[in-house]
Formats: sequence, C-alpha cells, structure tokens
Amino acid sequence: MTIEDRHRCAEELHQRYKNGHGIGLLEEAVSLQEQTLELCPVGHPHRPLCLIHLADCIHSRYESQGASGDLEEAISLHQQALELCPIGHPYRSSSLDSLANSMKSRYQSQGALGDLEGAISLHQQALELFPVGHPHRSSSLGNLGNCMQCRYESQGALGDLEEAMSLHQQALELCPVGHPHRPSSLSNLANCMQTRYQSQGALGDLEEAIFLHQQALELFPVGHPYRPSSLDNLANCMQLRYQSQGGLGDLEEAISLHQQAFELFPVGHPCRSSSMANLANCMQCRYQSQGAFEDVEEAISLHKQVLELCPVDHPDRPLFLTHLANGMQTRYQSQGALGDLEEAISLHQQAFKLFPVGHAYRSSSLENLANCMQCRYQSQGALGNLEEAISLHQQALELLSVGHPYRSSSLGNLANCLQLRYQSQGELGDLEEAISLHKQVLDLCPVGHTNRPLFLIHLANGMQSRYQSQGALGHPHMSSSLRNLANCMQSRYGSTGALGDLEAAISHHQQALDLCLVGHPNREVSLSNLASCMHSRYQSQGTLGDLEEAVSLHQEALELCPVGHPHRSSSLSSLANCMQSRYQSQGTLGDLEEAISLHQQAFQWINNAIQGILHTIPPRLMHTNTGTLLTKDEMIVTFQESLQYQTLVTTLKQGNDWQSNLSYMQESIEAYFQYATLSHRWGCNEPLLPEIMAHGSVYEMSPTDGLVKLQKFCHAAAHHGYSWAWSDTC
Repeated sequence: MTIEDRHRCAEELHQRYKNGHGIGLLEEAVSLQEQTLELCPVGHPHRPLCLIHLADCIHSRYESQGASGDLEEAISLHQQALELCPIGHPYRSSSLDSLANSMKSRYQSQGALGDLEGAISLHQQALELFPVGHPHRSSSLGNLGNCMQCRYESQGALGDLEEAMSLHQQALELCPVGHPHRPSSLSNLANCMQTRYQSQGALGDLEEAIFLHQQALELFPVGHPYRPSSLDNLANCMQLRYQSQGGLGDLEEAISLHQQAFELFPVGHPCRSSSMANLANCMQCRYQSQGAFEDVEEAISLHKQVLELCPVDHPDRPLFLTHLANGMQTRYQSQGALGDLEEAISLHQQAFKLFPVGHAYRSSSLENLANCMQCRYQSQGALGNLEEAISLHQQALELLSVGHPYRSSSLGNLANCLQLRYQSQGELGDLEEAISLHKQVLDLCPVGHTNRPLFLIHLANGMQSRYQSQGALGHPHMSSSLRNLANCMQSRYGSTGALGDLEAAISHHQQALDLCLVGHPNREVSLSNLASCMHSRYQSQGTLGDLEEAVSLHQEALELCPVGHPHRSSSLSSLANCMQSRYQSQGTLGDLEEAISLHQQAFQWINNAIQGILHTIPPRLMHTNTGTLLTKDEMIVTFQESLQYQTLVTTLKQGNDWQSNLSYMQESIEAYFQYATLSHRWGCNEPLLPEIMAHGSVYEMSPTDGLVKLQKFCHAAAHHGYSWAWSDTC
C-alpha cells in the first residue's frame, strides 16, 4: 500500500467516524496515520501532510474524549508541520488553518487569551495565501470569522462581532446556490446574527438567523452528516424566539427539532452529549412555562446521562455540570426540597473549579453560583449567603469589560442582590448603588431590546423601595414599567383607599395584558393581576360586571396553570375567592360549592409540601411539648391543629400575592418539622421503644438514668424552639 493509499484509507476512516460510526474507526485512523508518518522520515516530501493528517485525527479524538494530552500532541504535530512548510510551500495555508483550529480549541478549554490571539493571527496569514478567486478562500474567511466571534464573546468588543459578520457575509457571497460550502457558510452567518441579537436585542437579527438556519437545513438532506447539527442550531434560535415572544409553538418546534437531532446522533457520536443537553434545556424551559413536572424530571434525567457520558477531564464537563445544576435549582424553586438547592450549589462549585482564570465561561459560572447562594439566603435567611452572593457577582462583573454582551445582566444581578441586602439591613447606600447599577443596565439596553421591559421593572422596583424609604415618588422610567407601576398603584390603593389609584392600576394591568398575547409566558401573571384589581373594584363599588370579569380572567389564568404548575395553587385560591364573593352576592349554591372545591385543591399544595419534608425525616419523632412519640401521620394531625397551619391556610385563602409568600410558606412548614438529635453513648437503664410507646409520654415515666437524660434533652430542645426531637430510642 502506497503512502497516498494509506492517507486515503485513513481519511475515509476519519470521515466515517465524523458521520457517527464509532470511536473505533477514529482509533484505526490514528494508528494508520502513525504508521504512515513512520514511513516518512525527516526530509520526506510527504512528511508535512502526514503530520497534518495525524494531528487532525488526534484533535478529533480530543474533541470526543477530552484528554488534554491529545490536544497538546495535535498542536505539537501541527507546529512541526508548519516548520516544514515555509512561505510558498503548497501545504502552508492548510497547516496554518489546522494549527489555528487547535489553538482555538485550547483557548476554549483553558481560557488563555494568547491562544485565541495566536489562532486569529494564523488564520489571517492563511487568508492572505488565498487570493480572490481561490477555491479555499470562503473556508478561510469562515475560519477567521469564527475566531473573531469567539474573541467578541470573550472580550465584548463590538468591532470583533461586526468584523466576524463581514467575513461570514463575504464567505457566503463566494458560495452560490449549489456550492458545497454554502450550508456551512449560512450556518456561520446565522450564528453571528444570533450572537448580535443576544447582545443588542434587535428581533430582526434573530428572525434573520432563523431564516438562514432554515436555508442551511434545507441543504442538509436526511442522511447528511451535518443535518443533526443544523437541526440543533435552528432549535436554539426557535427557543430564543419563544423566550422573547412567548409563542408556545416556537418552543414546541424547538423541542421537536432537538429530538430529531438527538435521534440522528448514534451512541458514541462526539456530538450526542451536547445534543442531549440541548434537548434537556428545552424540556426545562417548557416546564417553567407550562408547569408539567415530568418535563423537569426528564430534563434532570437527561442532564445526568450527559454527565455520565462525559469523562472527568473533558473540556465540556464544567458546562454539563452547570446544566444539571440549573435543572436542580429549577426543581428546588418549584418543589422547595432544600437538597436540590444544596446539590445545585455543589455542582456549580465543581463547575467553577474547572473554568480556569481567563476562560470565557468563568464569569457566567460565578453568576450561576451567586444566584444559588441568593436562593439559599432567601430560603434560610443566613446573611452570610447573601454576602457571598454579592461577592461572587462583583467578581463576575470585574471579568466583563465595558461592551461585553453579558455585562448588562451581570450589573442587574448585582443590583438585585444589593437591593435584597438593603431590605434586610436597611443601609440606604446599598439601595442607591442598586439604583445606579439598574440605570447602567438600561443604558446598555436600547429601546427595542427584548430585555428592556424586564430591566425597567427592576429599576422601578428600586425606585419604589427608595420612595418607601424617603417618600420621593416618581422616576422617568416607571411609566414604562407597566406591571410594576400597576402593582405600586394597587398597593397604595390598599393603603389609602383612593379609588383613583385602583383605576390607574386597572388601566396599567390592561395595557400589560395587551402586550402578553396568547402563548406569552407572562400572560397568566397579567391575567391574575388584572383579575385581582377587578375583584377589588367590585368589593369597593359593588358593580357585578367587575366581579364577572374577575371570574372570567381568573378562569383563563387557571387554564394556563396545569397540574404541577408552580402558580396553580394561587390561581385556584384567587378564583375560589371570586366564586365565594359571587355566592355572597347572588346566593347561587353552585358558586359556593365550586369555591369550596377550588380551595380544597389549592390546599393540596400544603399537603404536598408536608409530604416532601416528611420523606426526609425519621419514621417517628418525640413531641417535645408533650413528650409523646408520634408517627408521621400523627405529626400531620398535630401540625393541622397548630397556629402555624392556620396562618398558612389564611395566607393561601387570600390568594393575592401568594407567589411572593411561597418561600415564607415553605420555610414555615420546614421550620415546624425541624427536629433536634440526641448524640450520646448508651448507658444503664436506657428506655426502649416499646416502653415509651406503652407509657404515652416520657415525662410521665418513672425516672431512670437513661430516661432522665432523654427528658432533659426534650426540655432543652423545646427551650430552643424545636417541637420535635429524635433519639436512637425512637
């Protein structure tokens, strides 16, 4: 077999591996290229090409397995090849591009900006060797464009993104219909348009990105090796449009596209894990919109499978850890199980350690961990968690230079944490800094930016807090923040009873609802807000039409909250309150029966929360006030007779502002079932389980050495606020 035949055979094996036919083919290709290189000693005319081909195969193995040694070897081989290709050598341009691609991969893994700068320089040198009209010029333009986009995403210089777009547009012009590189060129330009949309928020950029990805997909027929990646690219854009516009059809299409892509990546394909992660992220997004618990469970399951497929040293492992952490945090926010939050924090910490200094995702990792610490503060109230969250957000912001596409969200996150600390500590300086940061965010989000309404709301919340603190009402941006302004007016109406405030709140909520078309993720919230105001006006004015409209709006909102949706209980309670009001006005028994039924369904939230907590505690606990040993069912009865339970029922029945009380309600249940544990050594005359159960209360039993110890422990636990205690006697 000649050297040329060996090259050809190895390249066929390599290509078949890329098409998803298993890592074994790649290993065969590597082995064959290594044998071929041995046949080409120093000075052999084919040695540069052998080095390039072997390096390409080893680079592919790195992309699949993540072993950093493979990447270093690929770079070393490419460097050796380049040294053998002086200016004028026919393989010099290929050698420059190949080395540049490996340098870019090392940058993406290790975050050293010098590697990215080196890759850009090498691609620029390669491009100079492809004059206008050269058949490889379009590919070279695309390679350089991808590197410029990568530098923009790291450094935030808008000029890099504009240059990347210009390069990709030039490349596309060189690839007319029918050109084999046209679909890849369409995809590259689409990715740039998507990046600019995410930075600038202009919906036109996203629409063009979708259009370009659709054209690219049409050029990748069924069976084409790049079709699954094209499906994933289009799906990502559809998900972005859903998040901007709220059209559920976009989200469903994104899920369908991701599912099609995943099915086309066979087991062992290097892109299968990423495709599975994309699908999981979409399922998680649908859960957040629709509330179907099976979606978040499937998302978490998929993320865990992805992580299992990812070797410990794989460059994508920190990203997959982050995905799973986000899924656990989402489930915590819905179900309130503290273990999910703790696992999310642990996963984010592991991910952060794997993002070295200078890595493009290091700032995002800091933000994610900070958000989890903020959640833990809001759940447990430990100020140290909030302080850590603020510190992490500050570190993240320092990594994002002025102009960076993610700087605005980082500023907003830090502002929100400072506002929380103000609410806890009352230090006005925190509030002033939060307002200043929110203003900077708005300056970075021009009119038309998809996130501008959200940032307006954040600023308005800060201005409202300062108003409540200083009495300074008003801010030029508050009128644009319709929902927040309406809530402020409604709150003031509740305080002063001024009907004009209620009328203004209704008007603003109606305008907000008009902006939330059918399918918009915030439509249910807007419906509930407006219904609440209409119910309040009915209670003030007695106009039955207001009550009927409130009932209708709450019914529509409830339809958007299927079983499992985090807002379903609040929606049930709000509708029940309206039905009860209509019964009191009209006397129709059916309204009262429906109100009772709705309240009963809403109370199921409390039962679910109780069951979730009881699942984590021992089967029996000692009630410290009575000294009795109770089973879990008996503990539930005791809780239902408590003042804490009655307070929860009252909160739930009120319906209004139920979501803001969710953390408080969850914490109240967790606090009630907290128990103290007796850590001791067994001595003489320790009480046994049958003895305690026979007597009913440890306080009524005859004292022995072991029993006195248990009695004192129960008294001490009660003194420190614990209603329950556990000993190995239980």
